[in-house]
Amino acid sequence: MSDLKKRLRQDWQFILIALTTAGVGLNFLIHPGLLEDKSTYAFIMNVLDDAVFSVPIMVAGIIGVILFFLGKKQYRSFLLVFYQFVWMILLLAYAWRAISGFQNSSWIMALCINIAIFLLALWGDLDG
Repeated sequence: MSDLKKRLRQDWQFILIALTTAGVGLNFLIHPGLLEDKSTYAFIMNVLDDAVFSVPIMVAGIIGVILFFLGKKQYRSFLLVFYQFVWMILLLAYAWRAISGFQNSSWIMALCINIAIFLLALWGDLDG
């Protein structure tokens, strides 16, 4: 248990991003149509909350959580690139909805998570 506590203290950023990503994927899976949009770009927006998009997000988040608890870091860079891709798409979708008149603050959350992922990828782990 002390090894898990040590990893949580030293590597809390990655587990937070992985849990958030899994949670968003699960939320989209549970609430299909969450991002329905009737605008010109509806074909992009309507795909984001479908199972085609939400299941891979949820699975990637869960994989990150499992690998964290197992202490494996081999696939971290791949997962961070995938998480960055997902959160950038979500940032663009939430920002587009805000610009289109559906006011929300989700774009702020997505922007902050994008910055956190970028900084974690840039600075890496404390122990190398």
